[in-house]
Amino acid sequence: MSESGITLHAHLPLAWAATASFPQPLIAEWMHGNLVCLQALAALESHDREIDASATGEHAAGRLEAKVDLLLQLVGELMRKQQPAPPRVEVILGADEVIWDAATPIAAGSEGVLTLFLSPRLHWPLTFPVHVTGVQGTKVHAKLIHLSEDAQEWLERTLFRYHRRALHSRPR
Repeated sequence: MSESGITLHAHLPLAWAATASFPQPLIAEWMHGNLVCLQALAALESHDREIDASATGEHAAGRLEAKVDLLLQLVGELMRKQQPAPPRVEVILGADEVIWDAATPIAAGSEGVLTLFLSPRLHWPLTFPVHVTGVQGTKVHAKLIHLSEDAQEWLERTLFRYHRRALHSRPR
């Protein structure tokens, strides 16, 4: 699937919209949004580990971070009410490809925009232009296209972080 072989298997809110073209300003906007989302998610998850790992003298900083986290959750809830997430589907996300279970038929060779939400804590979608490389039953295989270098790097970091977390959570 991806060059590194690291993928995220999950049920995620996902939406598909076919499109004939990807205007450069729109791609730049999507990639910037993806970058901000992935960096924010990393910061939130890093903050969670710091709170879990240390109950030391940095209590004031932890309280401030908790307040920021609460604010983000409240803003996320407000966003969810204004724009509900799409239905959850089975997704396999790699650094360069995505496979999902489509509710409606999608033709191989078509292009479109895939929107998915990685975290219920951060109601901010990742938006990927994709090229559908194949369809097997209801499973759609698509290549991620037009990713910026930064968005690609942060997607790889995120997938690695999720992979590492999954390995640590396995029973030994």
